[in-house]
Amino acid sequence: MMRHLHTAGLLLVPFALVFCFSFFRYDSGSPGETCKQLASYETASICRELSLSIRLLDSVPEEKRLPLLKASYNRARKAYKHIECYIEYVSAFDAKYFINGPLVKKSELEYGKKVFDPHGFQVIEQLLYSTDSMDATALQQELVLLKEVFQAFRQKNYKLQDSQVFEMVQLELIRIMSLGLNGYDATFSKSNVNECCWALDGCCNFLKTLNPDLNPEAAKNLKTLQAAVSKAKSYALSHPDYNSFNRLYFITRYLKPVYTGLVTLHESSGISYTPVNYAVNLRATSFSGSAAFNLDYFSVSTTHTSNLAKQAELGKLLFFDPVLSGNNKRACASCHKPEAGFTDGLEKAVGFEHHEILARNTPTLLNAMLQKNFFADGRARHAEQQVSDVIGNVHEMNGNIEELISKLNQSEEYAARFKVAYKGTADTSISYYGILKAIFEYEKTLMSFNSRFDRYLNGEYNQLNDEEIRGYNIFAGKALCGSCHFFPLFNGLVPPAYNDTEYEVIGVPDKKNSKTIDPDEGRIAISKAEIHRYAFKTPTVRNIALTGPYMHNGVYKTLDEVIDFYNKGGGQGLGMELPNQTLPFDSLQLSKQDIRDLKSFMKSLTDTSHLCNKPAYLPSFKDEALNKRVIGGEY
Repeated sequence: MMRHLHTAGLLLVPFALVFCFSFFRYDSGSPGETCKQLASYETASICRELSLSIRLLDSVPEEKRLPLLKASYNRARKAYKHIECYIEYVSAFDAKYFINGPLVKKSELEYGKKVFDPHGFQVIEQLLYSTDSMDATALQQELVLLKEVFQAFRQKNYKLQDSQVFEMVQLELIRIMSLGLNGYDATFSKSNVNECCWALDGCCNFLKTLNPDLNPEAAKNLKTLQAAVSKAKSYALSHPDYNSFNRLYFITRYLKPVYTGLVTLHESSGISYTPVNYAVNLRATSFSGSAAFNLDYFSVSTTHTSNLAKQAELGKLLFFDPVLSGNNKRACASCHKPEAGFTDGLEKAVGFEHHEILARNTPTLLNAMLQKNFFADGRARHAEQQVSDVIGNVHEMNGNIEELISKLNQSEEYAARFKVAYKGTADTSISYYGILKAIFEYEKTLMSFNSRFDRYLNGEYNQLNDEEIRGYNIFAGKALCGSCHFFPLFNGLVPPAYNDTEYEVIGVPDKKNSKTIDPDEGRIAISKAEIHRYAFKTPTVRNIALTGPYMHNGVYKTLDEVIDFYNKGGGQGLGMELPNQTLPFDSLQLSKQDIRDLKSFMKSLTDTSHLCNKPAYLPSFKDEALNKRVIGGEY
């Protein structure tokens, strides 16, 4: 049987090529209908290539089939990237769990304790590219499953509005910059640069479906956008090497004009925006900076929005006021000091009892509002909950709600500020909700996007030197940092939806130079999923020069120690038995120059805007004993 099918299998390859590169003709239907047809066309190509690969496994001798399988996979992959923006928009669950998710097991509280094994393109790629000895059985299972997913996808009837076409393309551009170029997928084939070009082609194809509905100005802007895409592709295709590709140059000189051009096109088209609460501010012409994000997406929806500035002013006073604690000596600012990047500079935080040391390192609050989970184990789903947990925790501030409200009512200034901040609502009197909301509004002002790196993104190209630019490219490429710390926030919230928080098992030791893992088991206490044993939320790398010591237990004092840990392969690289480690456990093989460059880049993320942020005074009280309290707390 093998002998007869061998010839047939070889004949299948040109047959697949004919279909894969057939010309797709746009019909005269609505953009939504044409998008569906375009997606169906590319999906059919994917299914044909997957069918071909399944047949190749049976029809071609083992020693000859790998190149054919890789070629077929790459054609399927190209077709997928052409419609990635569409699939990610209309069926994010399938994309994440069955089509193109990362090579780690996933467990979400929304689905109970269910653990999802990785499936889809990235698993197939690993089987084809990571070893010379391919597991044919596992490969066939993955090919069959992926084909079934796409076949089912073809049966679904998604009808997009014109506005959604713009929006899914805009989100795809963010995906290219933050994931595609940073090794989130194509981790073995290293075809990321080419794949970004395929994704750009797909974006243009979907935008073409809008042609009949565009006014003259918008039609002109579409041509300008297409020209920008052509320039971006031309640069990328002339620099295809994964490790040496200058991502930062590509993003700022080529993708930024594409992104700005898309927003300009949307605005000039007269097509409205979909009433969806996206994390991204779709009207912003920049993909980074405070204006690029919709803060309402990251917070609890409330009706108290008329006096936000006054609420933030009130919240700042409360943040630095130790009156919130049980002994009037501990403030939020005791652990989150402006001068230390809103950390405390300690290995582990000091507890309510002065001699007490808490279990974990204090995280920064800069850009902390741009996340969906709080604390290292992600146990709080919103900032108000995080603030409440800290105030009421007997080991942190040991505050009592009734006593706190009673104390604040003794201050005429606090009473007056609450009335102004919550004017027209039921919370003009001092309430616990009002306290939490005010602190939250203050923390929302702690946006950190004024580093030299940010100024470079905004066009001040003299802000970074060659070493720092190389460092970003190492961060996003060879060192794999960017596949967990996502551009441009550099935390673990996955773009462009910014709804999925990454928890990583990296094997942090209990002491420096130890081969024993720290006993803190992290996320498993919340999720109860075994894959989260020793898992912790991926923190931001922004302002990392200000926020040491590092790791959840503060085990590393310097950036050199942190880089060395990762370069050796995390806990497994140190010799730990850690089967669920999500970090590559082999050496990154960074040179001394790579490490210098990497560290220089991370230091360029420092933003000192908020370092002198303390209030000039605290409101006075009728109780003279309370007037002796210290701004920011005594300890």
